[in-house]
Amino acid sequence: MKRSKLIVGSLAVVSLFLCSIARADMVTDWNEILQHALKTNLGATPPLQGRAAAIVQTAVYDAVNGIARQYQPYFVTQRAPRGARAEAAAAAAAHTTLVALFPAQKSIFDADLAASLAKIPGQRGQSRSIARGLAWGEHVATLILAWRSTDGSTTTFPPYLGGTGPGVWRSLPTPTAPDGTLPAAFPQLAHLEPFAIATPSQFRPGPLPALTSPQYAADVNEIKAIGGTTSTSRTATQTQIAKLWAAVDVSDENQVARDVLPPGASLVDNARILALANIVVADCVTASFDSKYTYNLWRPYHAIRLADTDGNPLTDADPTWTPLIPTPRFQEYVSNHAILTGGFMRVLADLVGDVHTFVLSSPGYPSFTITYNRLSDAAAEVQLARMWGGIHFRNSVIVGGEMGIAIADHVVSNFLLPIEDEDQDD
Repeated sequence: MKRSKLIVGSLAVVSLFLCSIARADMVTDWNEILQHALKTNLGATPPLQGRAAAIVQTAVYDAVNGIARQYQPYFVTQRAPRGARAEAAAAAAAHTTLVALFPAQKSIFDADLAASLAKIPGQRGQSRSIARGLAWGEHVATLILAWRSTDGSTTTFPPYLGGTGPGVWRSLPTPTAPDGTLPAAFPQLAHLEPFAIATPSQFRPGPLPALTSPQYAADVNEIKAIGGTTSTSRTATQTQIAKLWAAVDVSDENQVARDVLPPGASLVDNARILALANIVVADCVTASFDSKYTYNLWRPYHAIRLADTDGNPLTDADPTWTPLIPTPRFQEYVSNHAILTGGFMRVLADLVGDVHTFVLSSPGYPSFTITYNRLSDAAAEVQLARMWGGIHFRNSVIVGGEMGIAIADHVVSNFLLPIEDEDQDD
């Protein structure tokens, strides 16, 4: 008989501390190491985290699954050496990819690997099965790293400086460029080879509402009222939520994934869940930047300050308006946070169920946390948080969230599927 595609979560009100202990294994240990590495190296640039996390987690998955052979392989289709130890393979795959991605932390990763091997029973980590697992994990990671080395992540593109026309993105003034002449960031992400979707444009959304439309005016006026630094319609709690979500990144969301993994799940099941979640995040970021560089919509900062140029009689300019959250230096449509969080939470809901109690936190804003009872609640609230922060319009967060769900459902339905048991007719 076929293995179930879904791993139904039974956790709702159990202590998060006890759950983290129950779920700890070599896969989750190295996912936590990945989390710390992302914070140290890419914490200030969340759009780049998705690719790195997907590389690490797909390598871990193919290394473990190449031994367990319970699901379809992701990239490496070879069989692992007979007798290879899965825990050692997971550690070696994670270690090899992390060292390649973040070489400055090699000494830390080396120490982590030594500590991991010390946990594995068997001749102080020197058994033949452990050696085979280490060699296999390193081999898998090397193949995935070689593939992703030509994915376009280092391609240089001509700088996009935007324009001065109504609705067209342009950089905000900065201390180093007060005239706002900095190029839009991360153009390579709009062309990055996806991990699962066919092309960056496969899930490209439809066109924007016209600047002269009532919908556009409603979006502008809403953010003008609730998203500014001096807003009187945004509550104190909404302000805190906006600031927390501004600090939350891919590494923090991986903590959520570990918190909701089913107690007692196997090594390969945990590897699969984390791989699928991070594949989706990486592809959501690529799809988001494809949309951003296709439509090149200005941010609320300029939409509100220059509303007298948009040709819409329902909007009025406020030349002093400033958003609560610093505006990233790239285009508005669609929202990165809405699409990647929507996709990430949807994968987890697809695989372990939507109902889970978990705490969202981030070292970047340690004074405030939020407890959610459903994964979908977090995906919905991040959309509001980006509006309360004054950096996205309602249309952008709704469309981004819908894209994230669509990408997640597509990936979960088509990748890393269970393999039929060979004895299904016995």
